[in-house]
Amino acid sequence: MLKTRYVVASIGLLIVIFVAVMFFLPNLQIDIANKGNTYTETVFDQSKVTKVDITVADDDLASILENPSEKEIVNADVTIDGETVKNVGFRTKGNLSLNSVVQMEDSDRYSWKIDFDHYQEDQDLHGLKKLALNNNYSDPTYTREYLSYTLMEKMGIATPGHSYMYVTINGKEWGLYLGVEAIEETFLDTNFSEGTGDLYYPDGTGSDLKWISDDIDDYTGINLKTNGNSDQSAMIKMLDVINNGGDLEEVLDVDEMLRYFAANTALVNLDHYQGMLKHNYYLYEENGIFSILPWDYNMSFGGFSGGGGGPAADGDKETEKGQEAANNRDVKAVDQREPTTVTEDSSPANNNDNNAKAKLPDGAPNMNGGAMMGDMSANFMDESTINFSITEPVMGTTLEDRPLLNALLSTEEYREKYYEYLNDIATDYFSEENMTAMTEKVTALITPYVEKDPTKFYTMDEYTKAISGEETLVDFATQRADSILAQLSGDLVVEAETQSSMGGAAPNMEKEKGAAMQPPNMGNDENGAPMQPPNMGDGENGVPMQPPNMKDGENGMAMQPPGMNRDMDSGGGINSSYSKETIILSSVLLLLLFGAIAFAHSFRRRGRKG
Repeated sequence: MLKTRYVVASIGLLIVIFVAVMFFLPNLQIDIANKGNTYTETVFDQSKVTKVDITVADDDLASILENPSEKEIVNADVTIDGETVKNVGFRTKGNLSLNSVVQMEDSDRYSWKIDFDHYQEDQDLHGLKKLALNNNYSDPTYTREYLSYTLMEKMGIATPGHSYMYVTINGKEWGLYLGVEAIEETFLDTNFSEGTGDLYYPDGTGSDLKWISDDIDDYTGINLKTNGNSDQSAMIKMLDVINNGGDLEEVLDVDEMLRYFAANTALVNLDHYQGMLKHNYYLYEENGIFSILPWDYNMSFGGFSGGGGGPAADGDKETEKGQEAANNRDVKAVDQREPTTVTEDSSPANNNDNNAKAKLPDGAPNMNGGAMMGDMSANFMDESTINFSITEPVMGTTLEDRPLLNALLSTEEYREKYYEYLNDIATDYFSEENMTAMTEKVTALITPYVEKDPTKFYTMDEYTKAISGEETLVDFATQRADSILAQLSGDLVVEAETQSSMGGAAPNMEKEKGAAMQPPNMGNDENGAPMQPPNMGDGENGVPMQPPNMKDGENGMAMQPPGMNRDMDSGGGINSSYSKETIILSSVLLLLLFGAIAFAHSFRRRGRKG
């Protein structure tokens, strides 16, 4: 018969195991959660082009195509890689790109949104609730958005799942799209420790995050997407701190935001918070700390005209303000290239009917300084785009009118970290070797699908020129990297960005004959002292600064900035939480513990009777 001391020792061991498991389980949260949500590997398989077949009633499809701007939701069945999900919501999506395609004569190549849970709340596809199908509008390379999300991932930013998908609707080929995970509850649950905080999609009044009042109702464009009953006090506190002063780390995941804005600045992505329209980004608050999330990158790599022209956002005359601010600056330029000429051959084509060119109706807004709206990417290699300022990284507005970014860059410590991340991007991700390897891999995958795409906006000649001609995204990245490094070292001075790079004046880039170029004017810090440019020579204690730890990833060149392990992310990243699976497992362990105690009690009673 077992001795009592062995039973007690066993019970003690079980207690130790129980406590240890309860302590370490939160750190295993993401692994447990992902077992139920496998869509990042199954739906977004980046090793292939996924086939997406959509079946919808003919009358419903006709209704959508007659009134695409209405974003009417209809019932559909969707088959993805042979797996069918019935009774899903299906509609058009987008804003600028949607309206642009509406204005085209012979094109129905809209972006689409699929809501797997629209009619059945518990329905999903391997955990995925919503899928966006983006039409690659204004991108002859088909790769701007894909490569931008890849950079965000490598910078440790929570990034939606994404991969290429070839779409058919009712058996008719609609073409090659980029499938992107919608940012909503499932995304939050997968990427954050709790995933239950307030999610915002700013677009409208207040989306510049400027202080209006302490009444959240005055910020009509903040757009709370989750937790409809939230008092949004955390948002008001964050707005107060970034506008009126306070400890940024009490309201922001500062390091995450610095990585994000460094990537966005390197990409010259101006259809965004840093541009005149102040949209296409998400804010997520968890336990009072805000993170910023990437969205909509088809006009990155300098593909958005940005500042001088186009409609003002929300009727607030922001465009005019940005224009006036630009005109009031002392703008000079040396070694300025001639602006790219946009010809009919470089404008987007629709291939439904004899490659008819897209046309804009009279009075349509011209976003491209004279070129058609659909070809805003034509001038992406202009010098003013390549040399987009890293010290004042906004276009069509002022840094002061973007208080979130301004608050971060006004603090010397944060500004220096932001420069370090820009240096990381310029020396690694934007290196010619890395960009060439990535673009060759992606284009080898998608080119056969581009060739057969019947609705593509560009001809095959235009696509081929965009991916292998004299001006490609590789050329943009390498020249942009040179500019970033020159600005960091002080060899290139960019005093101010002006109007749109698609027709505005170039930045001031002066160098006196025989004189060393001066570092950028950084303005004054919070104490009134002149801000200094980044020190790219010696680091702490006079030791030369070393490049960050670059872990091998895709093509052996993937970048992992220091401290970017999302499992150890602070203030809103993945850290510790108790999921449903954690609770179930803990309950089982607790039952086992109680069972062991009951066994020990029974054993002792039998021992006394003996």
